Amino acid sequence: MKCPDSIEELDEMVKMIPLCKVTLYEHAKSKIESGAAKSVSEASRQLAEETGKPPGTIRDAIRRESNRRTDEPRQLSKLSGTDKHRPPKLELTTKEKIAVVNHAKLIAQEKHESQIQFRTSFTGDNEWYTPIKYIEAAREVMGSIDVDPASSEFAQGRIRANEFYTIETDGLKKSWVGNIWLNPPYAQPIIYHFIEKFIKEYTSERNVKQAIILTHNYTDTAWFHRAESVVSLICFTKGRVKFEKSDGTIAAPTQGSAFFYYGPHKMKFQQVFGRFGFVR
Repeated sequence: MKCPDSIEELDEMVKMIPLCKVTLYEHAKSKIESGAAKSVSEASRQLAEETGKPPGTIRDAIRRESNRRTDEPRQLSKLSGTDKHRPPKLELTTKEKIAVVNHAKLIAQEKHESQIQFRTSFTGDNEWYTPIKYIEAAREVMGSIDVDPASSEFAQGRIRANEFYTIETDGLKKSWVGNIWLNPPYAQPIIYHFIEKFIKEYTSERNVKQAIILTHNYTDTAWFHRAESVVSLICFTKGRVKFEKSDGTIAAPTQGSAFFYYGPHKMKFQQVFGRFGFVR
C-alpha cells in the first residue's frame, strides 16, 4: 500500500476507507448491474484504473470470489445491465476513523522525512525512471535533447542528452542551453527550485530553445502555477505514467502526470503527445 504524500492525499484515503470494506466482486457486480460495465473484463479494467492494479489480477480475484459464492442466484458473467443491487455503504465508527487517521498521519510524516533524502537524489535504489516512449516522444517534438538537468548515469542509457547533471554535479548551478528534458525530483522544496531555475533560463537568460517538463498533475501547488505561467501547451495524461526502477519494477502511482511544453512547435507537440492524453 502506498502511503500518502500529503494531507490532501490522506483525506482522499480516509474517504475511500468505507469502500475498502466492499470486495472487488461486489464492486464489479455493482458496475455490471448499474450498466457502467457490460462484462467482467470491462468491470475489471475500470477497477484496475481506479486502484492502479493490473486488470488480470483484478479479474482473477473477482472470478475466484464468484466461484466461491455458490448461493448467488446468478454469476457475474450472466448479469444484465439492471440496477437491482448496489453494495451497501459501510461506515467506520468515530473511534475507528480517529485511529486510522492518526496512524496514517504518522506514516505520512515518516515517509515525507525519508523522501527529503531519496526523492531529491537523482541516483540510488529508490530512483524511478521515465518510460522510454515518453522520452522518444519528447525527442520527436524537439528534435534533440541537449540538457537533462536532473538525471543519473543509468537514466542516460535511454535519455542520451548531450549534457546531463546529477546530484553530484548539481544542475541548479549550471546553465541550461538548447532543448531541455526535465523530470525533476518531486519533493518540496526542491521541485520548486527546479521550476524557478527553468523559468529563469527560459525567460531571463533566454538560453532555452525548447523544453518538456514532466511532473505530477498537482494543479493546486504554487510550483505548478509557476510552470504554467509561461507554458506553450500542457498534456494531461490519460491514466498514469508507469515509472520504472533499474531492475524493471513498475511503479503504481496514485495520480496522473502533466507534460509541459515550451517552444514554437505547438502543433507538433499536440500531435505527438495527444496520444497520451488531452492537450491544452
